[in-house]
Amino acid sequence: AAFGLLDEAGEEGFSVRKVGAAMGIDPMTVLHHFRSKEELLRQIADRALCSSELPQPSGNWQDDLKNVAAAIRRLSLRHPRLFHLHFRFHATGAADHVSSETVYRALLDAGLATKQAAGLGLAFYAFVLGFALAEIEGLLRPLEGAEEAEMAALDAQRFPATRQLLPAFRALESGTAFDDAVGAFIAGIALQAHDAGARQLSLSKT
Repeated sequence: AAFGLLDEAGEEGFSVRKVGAAMGIDPMTVLHHFRSKEELLRQIADRALCSSELPQPSGNWQDDLKNVAAAIRRLSLRHPRLFHLHFRFHATGAADHVSSETVYRALLDAGLATKQAAGLGLAFYAFVLGFALAEIEGLLRPLEGAEEAEMAALDAQRFPATRQLLPAFRALESGTAFDDAVGAFIAGIALQAHDAGARQLSLSKT
């Protein structure tokens, strides 16, 4: 009941009182079961993640990161009104830990040290979640209307790069931009892992 209410009305239209009313029970019963509204929201977020097909480690770390990123994007498009909850918690619950295990294992398999894997694992989620949120909020839509006119009116001498990219912004395809961005992130991880491996080999020879 809580999931359906939040998915339909968003957090601004959500309350424990409304959940209780939808179920025909006292709102305090809801809080007694979940301990707090925040914990209820956390479990709603994890339930949303359960609705996506979560990729398991495949043995190819690059494919695993791409697959997790794609699953998160699908989740944002399917449940845009509650997607922001995934920024609020380090982990939403069991489903989130399954996803994170795939990501962290991929980063370790790439050859990163544990400190790097921890930091870049969180950076991966920050990047993918942020991109997905930007897409559902409209940042990745093709440029048109007043925004297009404003950019087209920029002084070509002061803003040559922006003017050069204007046709690409008009034809922007968010799925392609997402794939390109994930690919760039993965290429950066591969480079860091290679550099770390080269340093370790150099030290071992010294």
